[in-house]
Amino acid sequence: MRYLPLTGAAALLGAAVIACPAQAQTHAFGTVTMVRTGWNAEVFAVVLNVPVQNPARCATPDGYLTEGSLPGYRTYLSAALTAFANKGPVQVVVDDRVCLIGRPKLIGINLTR
Repeated sequence: MRYLPLTGAAALLGAAVIACPAQAQTHAFGTVTMVRTGWNAEVFAVVLNVPVQNPARCATPDGYLTEGSLPGYRTYLSAALTAFANKGPVQVVVDDRVCLIGRPKLIGINLTR
């Protein structure tokens, strides 16, 4: 198979994709004290035993929220439930720029020991 070099707009788009910075993020460390689900939507929030990090200055910083349409939702939910059941320490990763339904946006959960 022969590959042709990108030119014009395609080359610019390729360069822009490669040059994108990593997503700005904040980390919160603690144990999961609550997993809230529902609100008549495919969403859940995680609450830790430490004050909520709120880098995006969300209106309702009472936990970290994600929704079912976002990548990683099922993985985050599995990790949150595992951490809650085991009462183990976690590292929650929060988007620095985005709020969901007025709450800090959850973009990762790392289970730790």
